[in-house]
Amino acid sequence: MNQHTFPDTAASLKTAAIVSSVIVLPFVIMESANTGDLSDGFPVALFGAMWVIPFAFIVVVMPIVRSLQTANRASLTPLRVLPRIVVLALFAWLWVSLVLDQMPCFLGVPNCD
Repeated sequence: MNQHTFPDTAASLKTAAIVSSVIVLPFVIMESANTGDLSDGFPVALFGAMWVIPFAFIVVVMPIVRSLQTANRASLTPLRVLPRIVVLALFAWLWVSLVLDQMPCFLGVPNCD
């Protein structure tokens, strides 16, 4: 079994954090540009959730990608990969649903909630 070192794990988490931030940043910009008045408060919880979901997705998918890159096919047994694929599908569904639900708010539609 392949043991990951701490620097490898830290690099994976750093990569996931950067990619998640890049994914969420356009929505933050749209929200702040189209809201104009942030006196009602900025939806920190919404953007926190929008950041955590792709972060978790990337953390779950990275071991699969690494196994494919290193041609370590033995670690890609269906019993090990199928639960990850189910979790990835749930994360993707949750994120897309959240974005579709909040898109009118991002675009500045009044009374979007």
